[in-house]
Amino acid sequence: MKRCILWLIILCILTLLPTTAWASGELSGKIEGNTMAITWNLPCSGTCTLTVYQNGWPICVWNVCGENGGTCVPLGDVRGSYSIRLQTAQGCYSANVNAPSAAKTPLPTAVETEKPTDVEFDVTPKPVEVTTPMPAESATPTASAVPTPSASPTPTFTPAPPAQTRTPAVTAKPTEPVSSRTDLAAEVVRLVNEERAKQGLSALRTDDELTRAACVRASEIATSFSHTRPSGASWSTVSASAYGENIARGQRTAEKVMASWMTSEGHRANILRASYSSIGVCAVVSGGVTYWVQLFGH
Repeated sequence: MKRCILWLIILCILTLLPTTAWASGELSGKIEGNTMAITWNLPCSGTCTLTVYQNGWPICVWNVCGENGGTCVPLGDVRGSYSIRLQTAQGCYSANVNAPSAAKTPLPTAVETEKPTDVEFDVTPKPVEVTTPMPAESATPTASAVPTPSASPTPTFTPAPPAQTRTPAVTAKPTEPVSSRTDLAAEVVRLVNEERAKQGLSALRTDDELTRAACVRASEIATSFSHTRPSGASWSTVSASAYGENIARGQRTAEKVMASWMTSEGHRANILRASYSSIGVCAVVSGGVTYWVQLFGH
C-alpha cells in the first residue's frame, strides 16, 4: 500500500513538471559577407517560423519546414549583434550569431551582372571661358595748331580703353527626374509567376501596398544602392507588409533582370518561396540607369 502511494506521488510530480522539455535539436547560423547562412536539424516536422533579429529587432520572418533544412538571409549592413529563433510545434529553438569582428563595408547583395555600357548620357559641355586679349597701348597724338617757335608742345599719349570681355553664363544642367516604368514592373511580375509555375507553386498576387513601398525603395537605391535605407534603417522598415526584398540595377529589360536574380541563390529563394502570396515590383530610370525592386509578402 505504501508503495502504491509513493508511485502515485511521483506520478503527480511528473504531471506538474513544465512541459517545455523536449528532445534537443541543432540550430546554427554563420555570417559570410553580408549574408547569414542558417541550418537546422530538429526532431520535428511541419511548418515552423524562422525569425532573424538584429540588435534585438526582428529583420526577417519566414515560414520554413522542420527537421533538416537551411536557408540564406541577406543582411544588408552587417553590424551589431544577431540572433535566430525557430518556433516549432514542440517548442522554440534559438541561437546567437556573432558578426565578424572587423567587418568591411558590405557590397550590395543584389548581383549587378550587366553594366549599362550602352547607355548614352546627355552631357552638356561646360562653356569655355574666353578672354579677349588686351589691346596694346597706342600713342594717340593730340592734334595741335601750328607750332609756335617759342613753345614746342609735348605729345600726349592716351591709351585706348580696353575692350570689355563678356564671360558666357554657365547654365546649370537640370537634374534628370526619376521616371517609373510600370510596363517593366508588370513584365517582372509575369515572369516571376512563370518561374513559380515551373516549380508547381501558386502565383503571387500584386499588392498595392507592396508596390508603393517598392517604388519608395527604388527611388532610394537610385541614391544609395544598398539594402540599408539612406536614413540608416533596414529595408524592412519601408512597410510592415514586406518580408523579403530583391534589388538590382543596370539591366535594361525584365528578362535580363530576372535572369540575374534566378542565378543568385538568395534572390531565387525569395522568388520561389512557397510561403509568399503577394508581390510588389517597381522599376525606375534615373540618369539613364534602370533600378529594380521586388518586395514579397504573405
